[in-house]
Amino acid sequence: MSDYEAIMDEEVERVNEALADYFDLRIKEIGRLGPIHKQYYSVVKEYLTRGGKRLRPVLVVGGYKAVRGSDAPKNLYLASCSVELLHNGSLLHDDLIDHDETRRGGKTIHAYYRDWFRDKTSSSKDKAEDFGMAMAILGGDSLLNMGAEVITSARLDAETTVRCLQYYQSAYHDLADGVLLEMNLVQQPQTPADIYLDMIRMKTAVLLEKSLLIGGVIAGATTSQLGALSEFGTKVGQAFQIQDDILGSFGDEEVTGKPADGDIREGKKTLLVIEAFNRADSEQKRVMKDLLGKGDMSSEEVDSVRNVFRETGALDKARDTMEQLLNEGQSALQQAEPAFDKKYQQFLLYLSEFLIHRDY
Repeated sequence: MSDYEAIMDEEVERVNEALADYFDLRIKEIGRLGPIHKQYYSVVKEYLTRGGKRLRPVLVVGGYKAVRGSDAPKNLYLASCSVELLHNGSLLHDDLIDHDETRRGGKTIHAYYRDWFRDKTSSSKDKAEDFGMAMAILGGDSLLNMGAEVITSARLDAETTVRCLQYYQSAYHDLADGVLLEMNLVQQPQTPADIYLDMIRMKTAVLLEKSLLIGGVIAGATTSQLGALSEFGTKVGQAFQIQDDILGSFGDEEVTGKPADGDIREGKKTLLVIEAFNRADSEQKRVMKDLLGKGDMSSEEVDSVRNVFRETGALDKARDTMEQLLNEGQSALQQAEPAFDKKYQQFLLYLSEFLIHRDY
């Protein structure tokens, strides 16, 4: 194990401890309202803690330590949980939007409470579905609010608290706008690559960027250091999403744990699709228009779309764009004044390489 893998493992453990402590206190306090509330927060806690890389809170810590070095106050880890709660609140709502039954090997919240309601009552299937949906909406709302609450609970000084909350609100705002844009791009016949890059900046990269900025602000970073962290987070976050899109069409399902044809069947407007349409001849365009988003596609038809991605050079272009964004983000760290702590700058570089060159 490398030094940087060891740092990652240690930081993940400390973040998990902070999350568990926060939820345990909430569950203890809410017990006065009875078993339903206690169960609800226990179910939400289990959803949150059953898995996940804790990338975003680790970036909060990484942003802090790049500015201040190894020592970090305990309240940093509580504040770092804000972005993990925001991320999981959005995932919980995504599960509902996408009708997903499982997340990280367990039931999604709406599936759990739908089944729970049917076991406890003699109500109809539709009523059970409605109950599950209502609980999932509440669960996502609770997590999104908790994200802001842990910032104020961390007892930072007043100015730092306000700036962290502003970053949190900005991330929340962009996240919603990014998902809205993504949902509607599917309906547009042609999408410029720069619109796609802006969409993934809002949908994905903003949480990486704002995580680093929250850590930087808590550390008292200079304007130059904050600018470097912002560009690093944005560019690496965009590259991260492009790799996710590539794995969504070419990944190994046994490694990723997700279908490698889902994006094609859904007709998602990925960079692969955008670049393929820009480069395709009339026959290749016909294949994509006929097949992308077709729900009952055969495996042979899925392979036909993959072949178009390869033959047009769209796959190579997506990979080149990903590598360019990664390089630009990494280079941004060199521009900070004063320079970042060498150990934790290298940790951020290690983390970016892992994220972009992962196969799952």
